[in-house]
Amino acid sequence: METFLMLLNELFLIKLLLMFLSSGQVLGASFYGDGYVQLRTVELSSRTSLHVRFRTSSHSGLLFMAAGETDFLLLELHSGRLQVQLDLGSGERTLRSEKGVHLNDLAWHSVELQHDQHNVTLSVDRHSHTSVRIPGPDLDLSVHDGLFVGGTVGLDKPYLHSDDATGFRGCVDEVLFNQHNLLSSLRPYSGYKSVHEVSLGCSSQFSAGEDDPISFFSSRAYMSLPPWDVPQEGVLECEVHTSSEEGIVLYSSAHQSDFIAMEIQEGTLVVVVGNGGTRTELHSLTYINNQKWHRVKLHLLPHSLQLTVGEEIVNHSLGAHSKSLQLRGPLYMGGVDDRSRLEARKAGLLSFNGKRLAGGGSFKGCLRDIRVNAQSMGLPHAVVTKDISVGCELEKLPEAITTVSPMAVLSVTLPLVQHNGSDRDRKRPGQNFLVLKDLVVPEGGRALLESKHIKVNLEFRKLGIRQSQIMFRIEEQPVHGQLRLDVDHSDQNEDWTFSMLDLWHGRVIYVHGGSEDPQDFFMFSVFTNSKKEIPFYLKGNKLHRFNISVTPVNDAPELSLPEGSLFILLENSKRHLNTDVLRATDLDSNSTDLVFTVLGNHNSEAGLLEKQDHPGTAITTFSQPDLEEGKVSYVHMGGLVRNSRMAVRVSDGDKVSNTVVLRIMAVQLEHKVANNTGVEVDQGGAAVISSQHLAMQVNVVKQGFDIRYDVVEAPRYGELQRLHSSGEWKPTFVFSQKLLEKERIRYLNTFQEIRTSNVTDQFKCRVSVGSAVTDELVFHITVRWIHFKVTRSKMEVSGVRKVLSNEELCVVSKGMKLHDSELHFRMLSLPKKGQLVFKDKVLMKNSTFSQKNISDHMVKYEVTGRPHEDTRDSFRFQVVSKHAHSGGYDFRINIKADVHSLILTNKGLSILEGESKVITKDLLFAETVGVKAALYTLTSSPKHGKLKRINLSNSTSINDNITAFTNQDIVEDRIMYVHDGSETMEDAFTFHTTVDKHTKAHNHKRTHSKKENTHTIDDIFNISIALVNDEKPVRVVDKVFHVARGRQRLLTLDDLRYHDADSDFDDSQLVYTRRGIPMGDLVLVNDTGHKLYQFSQEDLQQRRVLFIHTGVSFGRFVLFVSDGKHYTSTLLEVIAQDPYIQVENNTGLLVQKGHVAILGSANFSVFTNLDVRDDEEVVCQVFLPPRHGHLFHNNVKVDRFTQHDLKVGSVQYRHDDSMNLADSFNFTVSVKEVRLDASVGVRVYLESHQQPPTVLYNHIVVVEEGKSVKINRGDLEVIHKDSLPSEIVYKVKTAPSHGFLRRSTQGEDDPYQGTREETTHSFSQEDVNMGHIQYLQVDSDQTHDSFLLDASNGITVVHDIRVSVDIIPIHIPLNVFNVTLEEGSSTALTKEVLQVTNRHFSQVDFFYHVSEPPSHGHIEHARIPGLSIPFFTRKQVDSGHIYYVHDGSDTLSDNFTIIANDTDTRKHSQPCMVFIHVTPVNDEAPVITANRILRIHFRICSER
Repeated sequence: METFLMLLNELFLIKLLLMFLSSGQVLGASFYGDGYVQLRTVELSSRTSLHVRFRTSSHSGLLFMAAGETDFLLLELHSGRLQVQLDLGSGERTLRSEKGVHLNDLAWHSVELQHDQHNVTLSVDRHSHTSVRIPGPDLDLSVHDGLFVGGTVGLDKPYLHSDDATGFRGCVDEVLFNQHNLLSSLRPYSGYKSVHEVSLGCSSQFSAGEDDPISFFSSRAYMSLPPWDVPQEGVLECEVHTSSEEGIVLYSSAHQSDFIAMEIQEGTLVVVVGNGGTRTELHSLTYINNQKWHRVKLHLLPHSLQLTVGEEIVNHSLGAHSKSLQLRGPLYMGGVDDRSRLEARKAGLLSFNGKRLAGGGSFKGCLRDIRVNAQSMGLPHAVVTKDISVGCELEKLPEAITTVSPMAVLSVTLPLVQHNGSDRDRKRPGQNFLVLKDLVVPEGGRALLESKHIKVNLEFRKLGIRQSQIMFRIEEQPVHGQLRLDVDHSDQNEDWTFSMLDLWHGRVIYVHGGSEDPQDFFMFSVFTNSKKEIPFYLKGNKLHRFNISVTPVNDAPELSLPEGSLFILLENSKRHLNTDVLRATDLDSNSTDLVFTVLGNHNSEAGLLEKQDHPGTAITTFSQPDLEEGKVSYVHMGGLVRNSRMAVRVSDGDKVSNTVVLRIMAVQLEHKVANNTGVEVDQGGAAVISSQHLAMQVNVVKQGFDIRYDVVEAPRYGELQRLHSSGEWKPTFVFSQKLLEKERIRYLNTFQEIRTSNVTDQFKCRVSVGSAVTDELVFHITVRWIHFKVTRSKMEVSGVRKVLSNEELCVVSKGMKLHDSELHFRMLSLPKKGQLVFKDKVLMKNSTFSQKNISDHMVKYEVTGRPHEDTRDSFRFQVVSKHAHSGGYDFRINIKADVHSLILTNKGLSILEGESKVITKDLLFAETVGVKAALYTLTSSPKHGKLKRINLSNSTSINDNITAFTNQDIVEDRIMYVHDGSETMEDAFTFHTTVDKHTKAHNHKRTHSKKENTHTIDDIFNISIALVNDEKPVRVVDKVFHVARGRQRLLTLDDLRYHDADSDFDDSQLVYTRRGIPMGDLVLVNDTGHKLYQFSQEDLQQRRVLFIHTGVSFGRFVLFVSDGKHYTSTLLEVIAQDPYIQVENNTGLLVQKGHVAILGSANFSVFTNLDVRDDEEVVCQVFLPPRHGHLFHNNVKVDRFTQHDLKVGSVQYRHDDSMNLADSFNFTVSVKEVRLDASVGVRVYLESHQQPPTVLYNHIVVVEEGKSVKINRGDLEVIHKDSLPSEIVYKVKTAPSHGFLRRSTQGEDDPYQGTREETTHSFSQEDVNMGHIQYLQVDSDQTHDSFLLDASNGITVVHDIRVSVDIIPIHIPLNVFNVTLEEGSSTALTKEVLQVTNRHFSQVDFFYHVSEPPSHGHIEHARIPGLSIPFFTRKQVDSGHIYYVHDGSDTLSDNFTIIANDTDTRKHSQPCMVFIHVTPVNDEAPVITANRILRIHFRICSER
C-alpha cells in the first residue's frame, strides 16, 4: 500500500510538471514535409478568425485546413504567396496575398484571416490586406472532419487536389483558430488530437545551406528531393562518409516498375537499374565504409551507365534497345519512405530484404555537396526529411570490448541492485531490479539509448526468461525532444515498445528539439513477452522515469531584415536604424552581448554609420542596446553616389551569425497631395479631420518627416481645434500630419443663426514638408444647414388647465433630422392670464422645454383665476438646438369659460405613527360650480396604511382597503386613513377624480351618456406621519461575559448591546440600570471606587464600564434597559475562569501565485478573558515562518505583529512565486502572561484560476413523474483546466419548483439524504461524476422544472447556470376538443380532436379505448361502415379513418368517454369526455295535430 501511494504521488507530480510545461508557449514547431497536427472537432460558425505565424524556405506547402463535407477553409503557400480557398456552400472563393512579395524568405511572417458574414479579409504581417466578399446565402463554415496543420493525413475530399497537395516544411509558431490553440501542446490525445512527425522548436535544417553536410542517423532516415529529370542523360554527384556495410544511398522510381538505385553492399557501392523488366547492376570495387569522404558520381545515359568512386570508373551498357528512364517519383537520398520501401523490396534491393527490412534499410552516415544535373541540391531543396541533422558528426572507432551473447547471459546470475531504501524494501522481490543511468545529449543533438543506460538485474534462470524477452513501453514521450525507434512496428504511435536487443544494437535514439531546457525525461514501463508465469513487477504496471541531461550549446545568432533588404532615405539626410531594419535573434544569449559588425565599406563616398554620442564619426561596430535605443543612424554624405551596400553580421562573443546585405538608396524628396476630400458637418456640430481627408504623400515613408500645415485663412463659420493631452479641444492655427493620423484635429461649426441658402465653408493652409514649402491648398467643408418650421402654435383651453400636445405646439427641422429631445423652446415672454408649468415648476422667462416634453405631456397651461367669459392669452418663444436658434414665434391661447370646471382641494393629511384620522372636506374635496357630487377612484393604495370607510349601522359593505369613495362620504366624515404603525414618515395614495352631472351621492356606479358632462383629474394625496416612541429595545448581542478569575475586564458592545427600532431614536441613548451582582461589581473605568448602578449604551461604546470579579465563578445579574418610555429586562451571564486565549477565527489565507495577500482579522483573530484595553497588547510572535513566502508589515519583513495590525490590514503574506501551492506559518499569541500556539494555512492559486470555469455540458435532465434521476457528468459538467472536479463547487441559487435535490455521500448503494424542506444546497463536480446527486420529482401534473446554480473553482464564479428538467407524465396527457356536426351526418375524429402533444409520446402508437360509447350515434372505421368499434389506434386517427356517426335523432348534443392506453410503457390517460354539438336539420314534413270544424257567424247590413 505504501508503494502504491508513492507511485500515485509520483504520478501526480509528473502530471503536474507536464501540465506546467505544456501550458507554456511552444516556441515553434517543426514540420518536415509529411508531418501534421489533426484536431478532431465539429463546429458551425458564421464568424471565423485564424492566426498563423510561420517561417519557411519552401515555395509551397499546406499551412492550415478546416475540413467539412463540402465546406472548407484552406490556407497554403503557393509559389511563395499565401493562398486562401474558402467554400461555404455558395461556391469556392480564392484570396491571395500581395503579388511580388514572396514569403518563403526564412523570415517569420504573421497571417490573420477574418471571416465575418459576407466579408473575408487576409492580412499578412499587419500591413498587407486583401479581401473578398462571399455572396451568400450560405455564410456558415461547417467543420465536420476536423482541423489540420501542416498536412491532411490522406484526407480524401473533392476539394483537395492530390497533385497540388504538398505538406508544409518549415516552422510554425502559432495556429489559433477561433477558440482552438492547435499548437498549445504537441502531445497526442486518442480520439481527439493526432500528431505525426512534428517536433518541438524550430529545426536548424530549415536554415541550412546547400553546402551543409547532412547526417542520416537512423535506419529509417531519408531526404526526398524533387524528381530527377533525365530525358536524355542525367548526372548525380555527392560525397559519402560512412562506416556502414549496407544501406540505400539513392532511389528513384519510374513508370511500370522501372527504377534506379544506389546502395552499399558489403562496404562497396552498387548501382541497380530496372528498365523494361531488365535488371542491370554496376558494382564498384572501392570500399567506402572506412569513415573517410569519398566522391561519387553517377552518369546516366540512354544506353549506358557510368559510376565513378574516387579514382575508380566503372561503365556498363544498358543495351541498344533499352528505353530512356522517365523518373516520376521523388529523388530519395539516404533512404526511402514507407510506401517506396515496399517498391524497393519488390525490386530486389538487398538493403530491404531479409532481416534488413526490420531495420528500415536506410544509409547511416553523411552526405554533402549533392549536385543533380550540375545544380547544387541540399536541404533548401528538400521536400521531406526524416531522422536527419545538419552537419556531420564523425563516428569514433569502436573500442575493444568483450561481447557477451544473449545466450551467455543466461548462465550469469545478477544480484538485485539496492538503491536508497529501507531493509523492508530490500527484501521485496523486484523492488530495485532496474539500474538507470542518465542519458547525456548536446542541445539540438542526438544520442543513442544503450544498454549501459538501462540495466535489468534479475535472476533470469530462476524466472525462466531471457534478457531479450524484456520489453520496454514508452508511456510518456519526452517533453523537449523525441524518441526514434529503429524497430519494425506498423504504427509507432500506437505501440512505442522496444526490447533489450534494440538497446544492445543501438536502435533507440533520442533527438533533442533544440530548446534551452537543461533537463528532459520520459516515462516507461517494463514487461516481458514470455508466455510463462511472471512476477507482478514485469507486467508493465509500474511507471519508471528516465532522466535526460542536455548539455547547453551556444547557438549562433540569427540576423534578418524584417522590412526587406532595401533601406531608403533622402539624400543629404540622416535616418535611424532600428530593430525593424536589423533584427538579431539569439535565445541563449543576453541581448546586451550582441555586437553588430559592418564588413568592409562598399562605398564610403555615399555615407557612413554614426552613433548619437559621436556624430560625424564613422563606426563599424555597434551593440544591440544601441540599436534598440535608436542611437545608430546612417548619414548620406551627398554627392553623385546615391546607391551603396552594407554587409552586416552579428556576434554573441562566441559565434557569428549569417551575413545580410542591406542595399542603401538615397532619393530626392518627392511629395504630393494624397488626400484632400473635405468633410461634411452638421450645423453646430464637429467633424474630425484625419489623414483619410487630408494627407501629404512622400516618397520615403519610413523616414520621419515633420509635415506642417499653417492656416493662412481661417474658416468663416467655425474654427479648427486640436485635442490636447488634457482631453480638451482648443482652437489652433497650425497642425502636423501626425496629429491628422492620430485624429486629433477637428472642425467645429460655431454659426448658430439660420441660413436661408446653402453656403460652404473652407480654410486655406500652407504645407511644409521638412524644409520644403509647398503651394497653398484649400480644404472645403460642406455644412448641412438646419431650418426650423413651426407647424402648430395655438391651443384652446376649456377649464382651468390643459396639457400641451403635438396638436397644439409642434416644430420640425429641415436640412437635418433632429430628435424631439434635441428641439427646445425658449420662453421669450410669459403668458399674462395663466402660466406654463413643467415638472411642477412654473416656467419663467428664458426657461426651456423640449418637443419631447410636449410629446410626453409634461407641459401644461394653467389659467389664473376662473374666467367666466371667453378670452385670449399668448406668449412668445424661440426654437433652439445645439446646432442653431430661430427667430421669435407667437403662441396663441383661446380660453373658453367653463362653469363645470373641476375645483380640487388637496391639502394632504398629518397624523401620528400608528393612529388613524378622518379625511375631512377641508383636506380633500372636488367640485364644479354647479355640481357638488364627485367620485374618487384609487389608482394606487397607501403603502404604510389603509383607507377605511366608517359604515352606517344598516350597511353591509366592506370597510377596509376601500378603492373608491364619494364626496358624500367625505362630507359625512366616513373616510378614515389608518396608519399601520411602521417606522415611516410619509405615505400617499393616488386617485382619479370624476365629477359627473348625473353622479348621485351614494351611488358609486357612474352613469353618463355624454363625454362633455364628465370632468376628471388625477392627483396625489400626501400623508405626513409624525413618529412616536412605540418600540421596545431589543437585545442584539447576547453573549456570556467571560472574565479572568479575580480580575477585571471591560464591558463593551461586543458583550452587550440593545437596539431600538424607532427610526428617530439613537441607540446610544439607551439607559441600563442594574441591581445587585453576586460575583463582582460594575465600576467606572477611570475611577474604580465609583460603582455604576446606571449607565448608557454610549458608555459601553466609549469603553467606560469595567467589571471587577469577586466571589463565585458563575452567576448572572439583572439589567433593566429603557429608551425613556419603554422598559425591558435582561440577564447578563458571567463566567470567571483562569486566564486563557482561544482562537476565535482562523479561515486561512488565499493568495495568487507570486502575489500578496493581506492577513486581517477576518482571517485570524483571538479571544481572551483578560482585560485588554488596546489591541497592541495581543502580540503574535512567529516561531515557524512560511517556507514559500514571507510576512511583511508596512513593506518590512517581520516575524512579529499585533491584533491591531490585523485589524487595520497592515500584515501581508508574499508568495515567492514557486510552484508550491500550499504553505503555512506558526506563531505564539501572547496576552500578558498567557501564551497560545496557532497556525495559519495558506492556499496558493494560479493566475489561470481567475479565469471562470467553463460549462462543458448542461443538458436537459429527463425524469419520470414521481420518480428520481441521477444527475451525471453527461448532464452537467463544469471544468477548469487547473482545478480538480472536487474543487468545482455548485451553489443552489434557486431550488427546483416541483421537486428537490438530494445527495449520497458514500456511493450508489448508500441511500440518498435530503427532503424537500432540507434540500441539498451545494455539491461538487466530483459528486456529479460519482453519481451522488439525484433529482426527485414530487409535484404531479407537471411537465417542466428547473433550478439555478452558481459554479465556482474557489476563485471565480460562473453565475446563473439553469438546469432544465423534462418530466415524463405518469399519465398520457390526452387533450380532447368538442365536435360540431349536422344532425344525421358524420365527422372524422382527427388529431385536432384527439391530441397528445407531449414530445415523449409523439411517436407512440397507442390504443384509444371508448369506455363510454355515445348515446345518439356510434364510432366506426371508414373502411367498415355501420360497425361500431370500441378500440382504435392513434395511426388510424392520424390517417383520418375513425368517424363519429350521428343516428339522426332530434338531439342537440351527445358525448362519449375515451382513454388512451400504451401497453409497452404501461401508461394510460385519464378518462376524457368528448362533447358533440348537433346542429338540427329541417328534415321532417309538417304533421296536422289538430283538425276541427271552424264555425263563422256573420250578418248582412244594408245601407239606407
